[in-house]
Amino acid sequence: MQHNIISGIIQMPQKQRQRKLYKQLSEFTVLIQRTKDAHEIDKDKRKSVPVQMLPMLF
Repeated sequence: MQHNIISGIIQMPQKQRQRKLYKQLSEFTVLIQRTKDAHEIDKDKRKSVPVQMLPMLF
């Protein structure tokens, strides 16, 4: 897998809405990179589908 390193200076945008978007993106990337604890791993395990939902799957 190839990694590209981009270097430079990041300038904060002038618009408030754009700043909020950048902040939300940075918080999201931190959340994605965080390792899961045992409780979250158990929560993500596959579960069986209720019988009422089977027609929607097939």
